Amino acid sequence: MEKNKTSPFDVITPTPPGISWTAPEKSRPWLQPPKLTKVYDVASNYVSLLSSKEIGNELLDSLETGVPIAVIAESLMLGAVHQGAHTIDAGILVMPVIIEMLQTIADFNDIKVVTFPEDYDKESNVPDRIAKSVVNKLNEKKQEKVNEPVDKETTGFISKKIKEVSNAT
Repeated sequence: MEKNKTSPFDVITPTPPGISWTAPEKSRPWLQPPKLTKVYDVASNYVSLLSSKEIGNELLDSLETGVPIAVIAESLMLGAVHQGAHTIDAGILVMPVIIEMLQTIADFNDIKVVTFPEDYDKESNVPDRIAKSVVNKLNEKKQEKVNEPVDKETTGFISKKIKEVSNAT
């Protein structure tokens, strides 16, 4: 039988707290020795994984969402730790390699990305000078609309017709 290949973008169910006390010894991937122990091996594994065609579309979709690259890299790394591929220490040491690889893929595909969540906050802020000018322009347009005369006759698909009442008795 062929083993089912899992994508790093598959949703991983969270590990319940205290599972290591109730589960049999070495029954979970994170309770076993890691498959990759050298930082070089872990980094080369991520480079080959991120450059493969198998996850290309999923990777591009996740980069286009606007989520900061560091968040995507961290989720990839923690998923591999959860599956027992490497330790958390090796994953933290390899994080710059993953981030640079994701940045390169985004640049190659002309995708505008934000690297860290702090950069996203800086990029989304509007300078005060621009915000004040926009608010002033909106206030001027509002004043112009208030001063316009209102037509008594309304037209439109849903509007009610105003009936004229005559004073002839």
